Amino acid sequence: MKFLLAILALAATALAEADRRPAAPAPCKPGTYACAVNPKTYGPGWQVCDVSGNWVYAGDCPPNAVCKFLPANGSPYCIPIQ
Repeated sequence: MKFLLAILALAATALAEADRRPAAPAPCKPGTYACAVNPKTYGPGWQVCDVSGNWVYAGDCPPNAVCKFLPANGSPYCIPIQ
């Protein structure tokens, strides 16, 4: 019985440690696009998923525009701010 309690205590400790680790970024499907924020200027733009399944910042929207994603064709578009 003591052995079972020790195993349960170790399992609970391992689960608690797993909850403290930061979540890994969700992998993406290569060739897909999404709206994003430029990591240097913090302006609107878009990103693309590379062949390794990582998001890569791909381009900026022009001034006075925002990025909108159209699920029908899987593409981001820069739309003027109204």
